[in-house]
Amino acid sequence: MSTALVSIIIPTYNYAAYIGKAVESALKQTYSNIEIIVVDDGSTDNTKDVLQKYGDKLVYIQQNNQGAAAARNRGLEEAKGDYICFLDADDTYYPNNIAEKVGFLEAHQSLDWCYSNWVWVDKKGKEVMRGDEPEVSLAHIKAQGDVLPLALQGYRLGTNVFMFRKVLVDKLQGFDVRLKVLEDYDYYLRAAALGKLGYIDQVLCAIYQHEDSLGTGCNKAVAYRNRWRMHKKIQHMFAETLQQPIVFKAWRKQQADLYRNLADTMLVQGYLRRAKVFLGFSLANDCRQWGALLLWWKIVWARVKL
Repeated sequence: MSTALVSIIIPTYNYAAYIGKAVESALKQTYSNIEIIVVDDGSTDNTKDVLQKYGDKLVYIQQNNQGAAAARNRGLEEAKGDYICFLDADDTYYPNNIAEKVGFLEAHQSLDWCYSNWVWVDKKGKEVMRGDEPEVSLAHIKAQGDVLPLALQGYRLGTNVFMFRKVLVDKLQGFDVRLKVLEDYDYYLRAAALGKLGYIDQVLCAIYQHEDSLGTGCNKAVAYRNRWRMHKKIQHMFAETLQQPIVFKAWRKQQADLYRNLADTMLVQGYLRRAKVFLGFSLANDCRQWGALLLWWKIVWARVKL
């Protein structure tokens, strides 16, 4: 059994109702040589009180509210592990998560990081879907090795399911604090460009769905502006990979979807000219969209009412 140190970084913000369960799942790992780093990103609830009972079983860091990317970066500054994992404050690890991933990477020295299968759990505590079920999941096709082309086609993963070698984490130089959402996707893309990925076909994490989840409460306009910023960054960083035919086709569809949604957001806010421009960009990437046709009629109708 490996004796390598594993750092588990848990960013949290006003998740006092959930953080205890996340920490308990980290403490109950069958792999013993771990450090748990909780970064409280300016919580105004009783998060600190909830965590005090754990004492020196974890490292507790407080900072002013700066977002998930900055919180994870603060955890990385503190981390001393040979391997790095991230755990969202409202999710949990299975007890054998760390042991399985350390053992896997120790046995596959050519790989720089790995991921496992997972399960989604609804607000009633019922397991509703495995991570390998959606066709857009890397786990669905058990992808390994150089996964950048797949990642650019929209095959997604969340930070909870990964384990990184520290040498890869050092190359990535942290999360992009300019992104208020999608900072995990950006990190995943850069890791895919720099390292070889391995897959463990076991459910080792649980991701919980509830009303407070970022995915259910995020402002749509903010989300799509961040996605636009992400797309610009991707076009700059991965221009060569985007030229691969299958990647280029998928990327055009993603661009079409982005600009259509930006157009819809502009229309809702009353910016008809901007909505028309963004819709034009969308159609230039994919002219066969029923959603774009419907949005065009909404724009026309809005102009008539003026």
